[in-house]
Amino acid sequence: MNPPRSLFVGRSTLDALYALDDLPAEDTKVYARQFHASPGGPALNAAVTHALLGGEAMLASAVGGGPWAAVVRAELNRYGVRLLDLAAGTAYETPLTTVLANTATGSRTIVNPPLSTVSLAPFDGSWSRSVPADWGDIPPVVLCDGFHLAETLPLLAECKRAGAAICLDGGSWKPGTEELAPLLSVAICSERFAIAGVENTPESLFAWLAARGVSSIAVTRGSLPILGWQRGRRLAIEIKRVDAAETLGAGDVLHGAFAYFFASGMKFEPALCRAAEIATLSCRSMGTRGWAVPSPG
Repeated sequence: MNPPRSLFVGRSTLDALYALDDLPAEDTKVYARQFHASPGGPALNAAVTHALLGGEAMLASAVGGGPWAAVVRAELNRYGVRLLDLAAGTAYETPLTTVLANTATGSRTIVNPPLSTVSLAPFDGSWSRSVPADWGDIPPVVLCDGFHLAETLPLLAECKRAGAAICLDGGSWKPGTEELAPLLSVAICSERFAIAGVENTPESLFAWLAARGVSSIAVTRGSLPILGWQRGRRLAIEIKRVDAAETLGAGDVLHGAFAYFFASGMKFEPALCRAAEIATLSCRSMGTRGWAVPSPG
């Protein structure tokens, strides 16, 4: 049987993660309990998770150049994730993100570099002209994290017309999400996903997305049960309690695992249940790859 195939559209970064006993006070120096640096970003982490589970993944993302681009490309090559670089031929540089994880509370503080002002080339809307022929036709599942929508909405629309299920990783609201919503079959959003002018509750989110034709919706709430809505039916998925070493990227792992199981033919709810199990497992170690033992390479 052929492995599940999915396309991931969105952000790539290099993440520098510092695990601290407590967040430092201003104008002080501290040593971290642990340090971990690896390529990250919601779409990249999801694509690697999909590949670790045995799926075929392609990532449409801006990588470009700069000091961290080679590290990102090497990571994708290591896990067999194909890259469609939206920043090819531009001066765009892969961003470095600093993450301060408070081991006492499980919270994290993320410092992003300034937004890039480099213009990326918009996708021309033709899969056959932009994607290597050996990767095949448009896959059955496409996961989008909301980044680079100005460049990739034509690609997502073409995938939708071809019958692909377009899934949203809704970590937070991004410019262009309102145009993306009518293309979606699935939306899995964080409880921090806030829509301007709409009450920030799961019920309001379900109503807003359902009104735009999204048939399967879920809201993740950390260690609390995932709340879901599917064509009017409500559901709740319990999250197993674990001693979490670090939760950064657990949502990315959940989305990548969901795409894998959904592309393999599972229905929405069982795919989400299996993905939640793997995301919970990923919280036991630093980084987003430690749950998969042994790692490739």
